[in-house]
Amino acid sequence: MTTTTRLGTAMPGRRQILLPLALAPVAGWAVWAAGTPEAPSHPAGPFHLPLDESTAIWRDLGAVRMGGLAGDPQFPVKVSALDGRPVNVRGFMVPLTDGAAHNRFILSANPMGCPACESPGPATMMHVHTAIALPATREPLTLTGTLRLRPQEGLFYRLDRAEQRWA
Repeated sequence: MTTTTRLGTAMPGRRQILLPLALAPVAGWAVWAAGTPEAPSHPAGPFHLPLDESTAIWRDLGAVRMGGLAGDPQFPVKVSALDGRPVNVRGFMVPLTDGAAHNRFILSANPMGCPACESPGPATMMHVHTAIALPATREPLTLTGTLRLRPQEGLFYRLDRAEQRWA
């Protein structure tokens, strides 16, 4: 009995198994490079939530670009005017630790893993500090707090003394 036949059935050879596996990354790259003509998108544009008073701030914050010699964030005048002022913002909780409730977490303009949303970046996320821990959720949260630009946590924004608002 040869290696190609066992128990009376033909077994695939090494090349028949390994060749498709070797070509899979090339095929994946070709599909990615060609693009998809019908890529999913939200009616609100690159953001998951519809445009309203609590989500409009993300469009302003998302306009921040990196620049200068040190690659620091360059804030538009409209965003700079928000530093130290109270704001209302709605977004999605991204916990930093395991647990049922959190008083420090990331608030993101888009939920993690949404294929139709813009990829998260430092301009579309803020570090949130709350006095009262909020339960972990995948649903959007509406928060009120003081916006700080250029905090020390590595993101562009921090929301201090945040409190949950109920619609």
